Amino acid sequence: MKAAYIPVGAGGHILASLPMIAELVKKGVEVSYYAPPSFKAQVELTGAKHVPFPEVTERYSGPFMGREDFLAVIPLVFLGQAKEAIDDIMKGLTADRPDVIISDALALAGRLAAWKLNLPLVMMFTSYAPGKSFSIFRTFPEYPGSPARAAAEEMAKAFHLQYGGRLLTPQEIFEGTGDFNLCTLTKSFQPGGQDFGEDFFFAGAQIAPRAGDGSWKAPDNGKPLLYTSLGSLFNNWPEFYQMLFPVVKDLDVNVLCSIGKTIQKEDLGEIPENVTVMPFTPQLEVLAHTDYFITHAGIGSVMEALYFGVPCMCIPQMDEQVLTAHRLKELGGASAVLLKQEVTEKTLRTALIELIQNPVYRQNAQAMSREMRSEGGCEKAAQAVIDYVSHR
Repeated sequence: MKAAYIPVGAGGHILASLPMIAELVKKGVEVSYYAPPSFKAQVELTGAKHVPFPEVTERYSGPFMGREDFLAVIPLVFLGQAKEAIDDIMKGLTADRPDVIISDALALAGRLAAWKLNLPLVMMFTSYAPGKSFSIFRTFPEYPGSPARAAAEEMAKAFHLQYGGRLLTPQEIFEGTGDFNLCTLTKSFQPGGQDFGEDFFFAGAQIAPRAGDGSWKAPDNGKPLLYTSLGSLFNNWPEFYQMLFPVVKDLDVNVLCSIGKTIQKEDLGEIPENVTVMPFTPQLEVLAHTDYFITHAGIGSVMEALYFGVPCMCIPQMDEQVLTAHRLKELGGASAVLLKQEVTEKTLRTALIELIQNPVYRQNAQAMSREMRSEGGCEKAAQAVIDYVSHR
């Protein structure tokens, strides 16, 4: 069996796909992975063949950035990425035709190629899947008269004429599905999870060794580990650490803070003895030894935390993270959801003490971990793809 994987050119989406790709290769599937050259080493670690296509740019959407609301521009962002990649992808697929195309749900070039070549399409959702009772797209404004939406409509029409398939309207971009679909959430975490049929497989977090693993050593003093990460996009917030440090300095815990590349250690003031600050951390390694997690509630980080049974305190920075944070709290895996403007030394202390002292959050996180490990994972996701293609 031969498969081609088409990602969207964002690191988090690519990392989420690689464990399943490695499992497909282990099971004897010949995988060609189309990705920008900067991901070549990570792709080749899975055993897949790396096929290069252009790095993501804002060539088509850039003129509208800053002039319109981002949600108005975002359909053009994904259409523009497809425009830049599709010619290279079609050349590769025509020369080396696969049995199935596996595509990130936002990699529109994967859909176009599958439609043009009349190949089965497996779509991978690295965030919430669209269902009967829930879709993130249904929260988007309409944006009548938007120049960015008009440009997206013209590009979608041109794609439809050339490649066939469904017209890539904003609704189709965000609510379209494949012939078979994978989602990196668990069905219980997905809102309306009970509504999905056999064409969806909820795999949960995709966990496998990553480049750089082994570079971090867990503390060996027997104290619990509190890990903090505000993600990679909105982490330029030194004031957060200046509020956190007085809270944790007297707690009998080890604290590891992943602060990103924008903040410098000297920006943070006096760092308590029980706190270690790093620009980046090998997150999967860290979470495997973590007892409590202060997180921005990115869906990937939350699924990884639940895989390891780690209870959280959430400080979301954008709308999807707010949704994820409240969903985690609703399911009992988080002690609190604090919006940025609500974070003070007092609110941090209250939420953190509740997280540490109340065992129910760990119990709930561990129950969700058992569910994820029993029902999903990269090995079962890979097998689901193989079974789908074999029975088609």
